[in-house]
Parts: sequence; structure tokens; C-alpha cells
Amino acid sequence: MSYQVLARKWRPKTFQDMVGQEHVLKALVHALDHERLHHAYLFTGTRGVGKTTIGRLLARCLNCETGITSSPCGECDSCQEILGGRFVDLIEIDAASRTKVEDMRELLDNVQYAPTRGRFKIYLIDEVHMLSNSSFNALLKTLEEPPDHVKFLFATTDPQKLPVTILSRCLQFNLKRMTPEHIVGHLNYVLTEEGIPYEEPALWLLARAADGSMRDALSLTDQAIAFGNQKLAASDVSAMLGTIDQRDIHQIVDALVRSDGPAMLSEIHRIAEFAPDYSVILSDLLSLFHRVTLEQVVPGSADNAMGDAEHVKAMARQLSAEDAQLFYQAALVGRKDLAITPDARMGFEMALLRMLTFRPGTDRRDPPVIQSSERRDAGTPGDDPEPAPAQPATESVAAAPEPTPQPEPQAEPEPASPVQADAEATPDPSEPPPAPVAEPEPAPAPAPAVAEEPEPVQASARQEESVPLSAYDDPSLSADGEVDMDLPEEVPSASEPVAEQPAPEPQPEPQPPVSAPAQPAPAAPVEDKPAPAPTAAIERSGPVNEPMETADPANFEWQRDFRALGLSGMAGNLASQAAFAKTGKDVILTLDSGHARLLNDRHVSRITEALGAFFGESVTVTLQEGEPGEATPAAFAERARIARQQAAESSIAGDPIVQSIMQRFDGAIVDGSIEPVK
Repeated sequence: MSYQVLARKWRPKTFQDMVGQEHVLKALVHALDHERLHHAYLFTGTRGVGKTTIGRLLARCLNCETGITSSPCGECDSCQEILGGRFVDLIEIDAASRTKVEDMRELLDNVQYAPTRGRFKIYLIDEVHMLSNSSFNALLKTLEEPPDHVKFLFATTDPQKLPVTILSRCLQFNLKRMTPEHIVGHLNYVLTEEGIPYEEPALWLLARAADGSMRDALSLTDQAIAFGNQKLAASDVSAMLGTIDQRDIHQIVDALVRSDGPAMLSEIHRIAEFAPDYSVILSDLLSLFHRVTLEQVVPGSADNAMGDAEHVKAMARQLSAEDAQLFYQAALVGRKDLAITPDARMGFEMALLRMLTFRPGTDRRDPPVIQSSERRDAGTPGDDPEPAPAQPATESVAAAPEPTPQPEPQAEPEPASPVQADAEATPDPSEPPPAPVAEPEPAPAPAPAVAEEPEPVQASARQEESVPLSAYDDPSLSADGEVDMDLPEEVPSASEPVAEQPAPEPQPEPQPPVSAPAQPAPAAPVEDKPAPAPTAAIERSGPVNEPMETADPANFEWQRDFRALGLSGMAGNLASQAAFAKTGKDVILTLDSGHARLLNDRHVSRITEALGAFFGESVTVTLQEGEPGEATPAAFAERARIARQQAAESSIAGDPIVQSIMQRFDGAIVDGSIEPVK
């Protein structure tokens, strides 16, 4: 006897053998048991879900010699002939090959004759949507009022192509796609009966590849048995299908959860050897993160569609809700970017690196800062961002090089010796000037005023006239911006009162003017006037009604001090939408119905722990649905944000520098472009 493929060998012989389609079988069984039979049935659905099989089973039920029944005997001549495909009163027609109206007329000419052997003459027309419009028109009258001994059974994968007049004359049953669970269960039964050893992950791979079709699943199983030499291994099936095993997806996600970059890249390199479709892998990741989120929000809702329900539950416990949302969004954006990336693997790796890098709590490094520090270590005399924290001292030193044309009073060495000794004791302020020397040049207007300030230290009235004329082209400045050796006499006097005022006091006797640190003080207001004014105005708009980061439990105010609880994520967002009332150890949170539906036991547990830790005692949290009004942290934060925004906008609108720029360039402030300082 020749080998029979699994799809034909294991075709159901009774309604009880059918897998899935319970909604169709239930209606047919009840109709047969009560003999409430229609004259035309239409079965629709994708390929391989049982349309033709149900039609043949229905033909057996109608023509079984024991009578009309939902459980045919399978032993009578009619049942045996229908099973063998040789029953004379079961006319099976392939509409795809008989589309002409002449074929339909020939068929209808025989409708009036009584059945030869059976109880009913049954016309089973497969892919009925392939008939021409003329054939449908010829069929209409007979389909509406057929003889009592005729039953029409139609099967199609595309019911939208059928005329409405045909649909209205039939009982229509929509067959569902097979779920992976149904397919795996049936394959498990078939392979056990066939005595074929198998691995369960291999069955899940076949079930997903079948895409809802039981016939395709059995055909792929035949192919996999041949490929694996009479056994089914997950690795063999994966290689045969050219797909990525779901376990590989889990290993990538496990590396992400552990923040293990090397392991993740190693797994990507291993997967790349199969030349996969990276868009499909990202789709699998999206499906996995979706199921993880479902399990987090609604515990117990994880399905076993991929055969990994336990792994999904474990991952839902390991990942925070924020991480799951970040990973899902990064995979979604990465899948969209694959179409425009130069290489698909590059786009896939970048999507996973975004998940790894921007995960909350990840220790990220700033490459530009490292690069600039390396340049400074290499001795580059260029831009040096490091003096930023010491801005006041740098500004005072930057003002000192402007009186560089004063080597002329070298004829008076006696007063300069104490200052020079002080400069030798503190040589550091004379080294930074090379970087700031170039900064005063873009704004030469305030230069004369700044240059006049250090002159009382030298007690020379004649220098007031000489400095503005020669300050910018003095030959004492070298090409690289360094000052001649005679000039540091004045640099300490200008910088010491700002950086460290007690330094000039030990030497008052040689030159009393030097010991007066109050005289260089006006230099700071002169330099601070242009830039810091608008910054200070905007910074004042920041802390308007700002919620407290820390709070006293004795004076706790829910709206103001909510941030001190340290709640984050979904629990923090939901709690911020609630009104708060505390009596003793009992806490009542009032939420509207929309937010109350999102709360689960885990959120309530986090809120209870945060309140207990804050008050230093165990509390009992009770939730009630109602209208919280404006007494919520979220409403308080929104009011604070609006106040900061208004303060920032009014500060910018009233700033004289901004008004001057707008008048000079005929400009206007773009709406929505102003943001308060965080």
C-alpha cells in the first residue's frame, strides 16, 4: 500500500474528530438532530480550515442509511462510498475549472431528477466565487426554490466576490483560522499515533508557519519528518523553515533585561548567520513586549500562543512597566526605520542598542566630555571648558590682561617689588590668561572701563590716558597670547580680591593701596551687567509653586509634598490623580472611574509601602471612586507648570535686551518657543 500524506490520512471522519470550528459544528449538529435543514449552505474561511471536510461530513449525515443524524455510522454503503469519493449522488464541482454558463446549465438540467441511491442529491461546489456572473444568474432561480431532494453546499475563501443575491439565499458559516494551540494539540496527537519522536518547540514552529491552516500544518509536518529523518527536532524545523526560534528572541530579551551588551551582540551575531528577516524579528519582539505588558497590567492574561507563557510571566516580573513600554516603542520605531537604513542588520542593532542605552537607571557616559579632557591632557592650548565652574575668578583674570601696555613705569621698581613677590608666591593666576585673553576682544566697548579699575593699585594717574590707546596693540603681548614677565605685577592685584581676599592683607606696609580689596570690586558689576541680567530674570520664574522633593510628615500636604513619597511609574501616575484623606492610620484615595479601573493590587501595594515609609508607620489604603476635583498632585503640578510658563514669558517679554533685539531686527517671539528653566 502506498504512503498516504498526513493531511489526507487524518482528515476528520466525524464531527467529533474536527479540531476547532465549534461555533459551526454546534449549529449543524442541532439542525441535524432536529431535522431543521436548509437547502443551501455557504462555508467561508481561509485555506485548510475544514470547509470541504465539513461539506462531505454533512453529505454523510444526510445520506446515512440509518437516517438523518449528526453521527453517521460510517459502515453503511452510502458512508463508505462518500468516504471513498464514489457516491453517485454527491456531485463535487470545482468552480475554478467550470466557470462557463454552459457548464452551469448542464448541471441545472439534472437537478430535477431524483437521487439515484441516497436520500438527497448534494451539489458541493468548491471555490464558488470563481463562477462567472452569467453562471450566478443562471443559478439564482434554482437556488431560491430547489427541489426537496437537492441540497447545495458552497465553499469559498473569498465571500466578498459573491453576489448579494447568492449570499441572501444561503446559510453562511464563517470558519475561523486555527489557533496555534489547536494546531499543536492536533499535531501532538497525530505524531503520537504515528510513532514519530518530536520536540514540542518544533510543533510551535510548525504551528506558526501554518498561519492558521491545519492542512498546511500537516503538510509541513510531512516535510519536517523527511528533513529530520523520521524525527522532529526544533533546530531541524527552524533550519527547514528558515525562521528564528522563539528561544532566540527570548535570549535577546534576557540580555536586555540583564543590561548585558556583549551577550546581546553575541546573540545578534549568531542569528545573523541564518540571514533572517530582521523586520520579522522586530515583529516578534513587539509581540513579546505586548504580551509582557498585558501580563503586567492584567496578571494571568498571558496566552500560550508561542508556547512560552511561563517565560512571559517571569519576564513580566523582572521588567518594570517603564522598561516594557520603552522596549516596545524602540522596537516600533526601529521596525519603521529599517526601510531607510543602509543595512537591515545595522538598523536592527541600533534598535536594540537604543533599548539598552536609554533604559531608565542605565549608567550612560558622555563621549564629548571624555574627548575634551583627552585634548586638555594632550596640552592643546585651544578652548578649555573646564573653567566654567570658576566663572567669577576667570572673569576677574580676564580683565587683567587689558592693561598690558603698562611696562612703561618700569622706572619705579620699588613699589612693584612687593606685588611681584606676591605674584611669585601665587603663580597659578598668571597661567590661565591665555584662554580668556581673546574673550574681551569681541566686546571692546567696556574695555576702557575695565582697564581703568586696576590702575589705583599702581597709583599712577598718567596710565589712565595711555591704556585705552595701546591696550589692543601692545607689543608686550606675544603671538600665543602670553603676557610679558613684567605684567604679572598687576594680575594678582586684580584677581586676588575675588578669588581669595585675605591674601593681600599680610602685606599692607609696602603699598597700602594694594591691601584695599574693595577697590577692584567695581570690576565685577561692570562685567556682570550685560549677560546675567536676563538669566537671573528667567531663573526666578523656575521655582514658582514647585512641588517639594522632601517634606515633613508632621506638616504633610498631599498636593505639595507628593513627590517626597518617591512614587514612580504607573503607581505614581495613578496616585497623582487621586485626592487624599488621612485619619489616623487610615488613608482614603478618591479616584475617578477611568483611573480606578487601571489600578491593581500591585499598584495599591506600592502606594501603601510608600506612604508607610514616609509616615514611619503602617497605613491602610482604601480606594473609592468619585470626583477628586482639583485637590490632586497632578492638578497642583499643572498649575505650577502654567505659573512657571507665564512667569518665563513675562520675563522674556520685559527683558530690555530682548526688546532691543526685536526692535533692531524687526523680530517677534515665536509662540510656544519659550520654556521655563527646569
